[in-house]
Amino acid sequence: MSLERLGGGEVSIGGRIIRAVALDLDGVVWRGGQVLPGVREALEDVLRRGLDLRYVSNNSTAHRETVSERLDGMGLPAGAERVLTSGLVTGRWLRDRLPPGSPVLVIGEAGLLRELRDVGLVPYYAGETRREALGTAPAAVVVGMDRHFSYQALAAAQQAVLGGALFVATNRDATFPTPDGLAPGAGSLVAAVAVATEQEPLVMGKPGPAPAETLAALTGTSPAETLFVGDRLSTDIAMGREAGMVTVLVLTGVTSEIDLERARASGAGALPDHVLSGLADLPRLLDGPATQA
Repeated sequence: MSLERLGGGEVSIGGRIIRAVALDLDGVVWRGGQVLPGVREALEDVLRRGLDLRYVSNNSTAHRETVSERLDGMGLPAGAERVLTSGLVTGRWLRDRLPPGSPVLVIGEAGLLRELRDVGLVPYYAGETRREALGTAPAAVVVGMDRHFSYQALAAAQQAVLGGALFVATNRDATFPTPDGLAPGAGSLVAAVAVATEQEPLVMGKPGPAPAETLAALTGTSPAETLFVGDRLSTDIAMGREAGMVTVLVLTGVTSEIDLERARASGAGALPDHVLSGLADLPRLLDGPATQA
């Protein structure tokens, strides 16, 4: 596979050479339909420095091309090659383990089904298709965010997993930030299937290693030379720390300053290397030394 290195420049942060900046989207770049303050200027600054800019999201609802179109429509640096979603990671992982044309039952939305089709699988929506019409049992059940989730879909997933299908989750985020507060995330639906089947899924998204591994494979930049920016300690920061990235927490999404102080006091969980009030402060961090978290 050809590498898609988009940068060429580098900066030094605390003695670490950084060649790529990867960011979560929800709560970092935007909240709902609104770009967060200072984001546009911060991303343009990353590109001016010649750094490779990527977006890494646990959200599986939209195909990476759709995400790119949304970024472009908001006046932000775009390109499908810059976007890595949990749907893309899931598709690549299954492609390497299942025969081409394998049927996959999906609790999820259009973007996830398209990502699975892109890698040669045959996905079908759990809430509509009757298994009897397929003529074969699904090889895997993939559960992601689904705003049309139903009891029918839950029952279909239960039947398939109990019948021996792989149980795969795009992510286990219990919530995601919106302009009106937190909303239920894919993890809420994954939990329903886990309870119904009494089985735990293989998780593709953050905080697991698959997104970091996929990012490195696509860019040719090692995790040690990647700055990862997120808003959630338990996923973004945990994955980045485990992968050996330089991690940055922004306080514009799920994690508040109070949450961070509680985590520091308890000593439990992953803590970021740096903390910013928002992405608007990223250029200052890239300029030189910053206070450790």
